[in-house]
Amino acid sequence: MAKLTCPIRQHAQQHPTQPALWHAGITLNYQQLDAQLNALQQQLQRAGLKSGAHLFLCSTNSAELVMLLWACWREQIVCCPVNPAFPEARQQQLQQQVHATLRWPSDELQFDFTLERSPSAVCELNDSILSNLVFTSGSSGLPKVVAHCLRNHFANAQGSLVPITAHDGWLLSLPLFHVGGLAILFRCFLAGACVVLPEPTLPLTTLLQQAPITHLSLVPTQLYRLLQQPNFHFSATQVRHLLLGGAPLPDSLIAQCRAQQLTPWVSYGLSEMASQVCTAPARDAGVVGKALAGREVTIQAGEICVRGDTLFAGYYQADGSLLLPLDADGWFHTGDAGYWQNDELVINGRIDNQFISGGENIQPEQIEQQLLQHPSIAQAIVVPMPDEEWGMRCVCFIDWQQAPISSAELTVWLRQFLPAFMLPKDYLPWPTLSAGQLKLPRTEFNQLAETKNPATQA
Repeated sequence: MAKLTCPIRQHAQQHPTQPALWHAGITLNYQQLDAQLNALQQQLQRAGLKSGAHLFLCSTNSAELVMLLWACWREQIVCCPVNPAFPEARQQQLQQQVHATLRWPSDELQFDFTLERSPSAVCELNDSILSNLVFTSGSSGLPKVVAHCLRNHFANAQGSLVPITAHDGWLLSLPLFHVGGLAILFRCFLAGACVVLPEPTLPLTTLLQQAPITHLSLVPTQLYRLLQQPNFHFSATQVRHLLLGGAPLPDSLIAQCRAQQLTPWVSYGLSEMASQVCTAPARDAGVVGKALAGREVTIQAGEICVRGDTLFAGYYQADGSLLLPLDADGWFHTGDAGYWQNDELVINGRIDNQFISGGENIQPEQIEQQLLQHPSIAQAIVVPMPDEEWGMRCVCFIDWQQAPISSAELTVWLRQFLPAFMLPKDYLPWPTLSAGQLKLPRTEFNQLAETKNPATQA
């Protein structure tokens, strides 16, 4: 059993007035945050939550959720955060899946987050037992449940290439029910930096100008929307580091950022590795850099395999056991396709996205990455559509950043870079997303393509 001093307690003792948590213009320093965590731990004990208990957390990002997560880790309680947008029946199903008897928020479990209590003992964290269970996105049935220990998160933060100091603030722009959101907490609290909470009533452009935000994590869609805002410029903010992940990055977005004297970082990561595996300054399409400290990457038969200090504890099973699917050499097979370009990793896409058209193997992400180099294209998704002649034919959904060009003109441009068999046979309009939605699962694009296929219409 390995123990380490809680970094929040450590900063509270060494730099008590340093900002730790910012929300709605109110700042908690490390001494105040530590005192509120102490009081919250006492409330957890009174609620009967003991070491090893599973607590189901169904909430959007908030200062209260940040504090409750960290108080639970001090008490060795396993946190199970979930998307609060799920229907109630789905939430109950997931709560049963992780064997959590209590949930927050609820009538049965309420806390006073304003209470403070002076430290009464050394505050140590056990980094070798389970700290959290994170749900992966399951396209059908129950999702997988990824289990981490604190050591996975600490190793991830310590090996991150993006520099952060005690004078910085990182916007918690990713949800805490995803590993990317959790990673922001650990990067900040290990560095003695400030976690900045988003303001639902404020546009991101306004928040970036008003809040002490030096670091920002976004998916490309969020960045695209941000740069589309009139009169927005990064020079009017304190942002110095922009970390992007989750999808290929169009050249046009990189160019727009560089025009504002900001070179974004691109990353490759996965829940099973507690977030980042590779990170690099944005440069060539698909290139995500070298393996970060504490991680190892290899390619086996075109598949990216990983291992290291950040590797998860296993998938949580129905009987409460953990299943860690590694090969004989301890590698976790990600299901992602990739290759080495010199000594840097290039992401090709998901192996299970590959399809055959006219006898040729097609990796749709390769086509998408090339399309994203066109200055008029903001987003592109390529999917297969059943076809009598080709077996499957390649169709593409396009979200235009500038005025659309004709399909014929786009095909001529694309033919400069790709073989004929990889050229899309049809181009379809980008679907309208609901408010707040950042992307659609690839399976939904497949279903949309099916509705456009005359051969499937009865």
